[in-house]
Amino acid sequence: MAVRLRTIGTVAVGVLVALDIVLVTLAFRHVRPSSGVSTPVAEARTPRATPTRVATQPSVTPSATPSHPATPSATAQASSRPTVPDLRASRTLVDIGAGAAVVRARTGTCGHGGATVELSLNGGETFVPSDVPSAAVILRAGSVDADRAWLVGMDADCTTVTTYTTSNGGGAWSEARGSGGNWHRLPQAGPRLQAPSGPTTVPCPRGEVVVGISELDEDRAYVSCSGGAIFATANGGASWAERGTLPGVLDLDFVDDSRALAVRTDDDTCEGVTVLATADGGATWTPRACVETDEEALPVVSADGDRAYLGVGDALWFSEDAGGSWQRRA
Repeated sequence: MAVRLRTIGTVAVGVLVALDIVLVTLAFRHVRPSSGVSTPVAEARTPRATPTRVATQPSVTPSATPSHPATPSATAQASSRPTVPDLRASRTLVDIGAGAAVVRARTGTCGHGGATVELSLNGGETFVPSDVPSAAVILRAGSVDADRAWLVGMDADCTTVTTYTTSNGGGAWSEARGSGGNWHRLPQAGPRLQAPSGPTTVPCPRGEVVVGISELDEDRAYVSCSGGAIFATANGGASWAERGTLPGVLDLDFVDDSRALAVRTDDDTCEGVTVLATADGGATWTPRACVETDEEALPVVSADGDRAYLGVGDALWFSEDAGGSWQRRA
């Protein structure tokens, strides 16, 4: 009897060991890939909570460079990263132009200046600095094509607004006092903006500030507030209507009244910037990709049809599939 019991015990132990090996093997097969591998949306780590009014997205396959991968990711709850970085600090501005033209600027800060302007004619592969000495602070930067670009800037004390234009690729700039009929932020963070016809106040809830602005023309513009509310105007800022909510949004750019891209950094499944898209004017947003980066600067996105640029500090990425995949450019 003792021999039989020992035999049965030995068999039981063997069965348990074999079962353990199977379970460990299965567990390793479901471990999330390392950050160096692009991960489809369906395989990303499931978030514990989903922000309001954000749609889910089927799997997409990005094609980013190995050293700077872009990984699709489902929308997730806020992480420890700040939703709204210090808006008083100098930030990067990026604007897409026709063909391979793109302008990049550093805003500088009131009281210190420090603004810089760079132009690229090869899709952001390389940039050439352009000297605009009197633009110590830049509020808006725009690219038209290989020859034409424009800026709205201020002196270092942020007392005088000037519009700058170039027609020879940044070789020389002409100046005109005022905003030149352009939309732009004001130097102090808040709910107020400069519209083509004058200042306008966006009804951001609870005294929040505007963090993103995108204009389609003199009358139509979209803005995002620091709490996630998205507003639109069709009459040059005379009135605003709420279009949707995207918690954590830091910038957005509409290509028409329906389609836009937006960016956020508070997704705890994405070690970088989450790119989202809307096709219904901002009512719902779909995760498109996760662009991995260690940069902690405020991200900015600029889109034109299916082409788009994403800037984070000095880093720049380019997409030609409406934000589904991104390639590092600078």
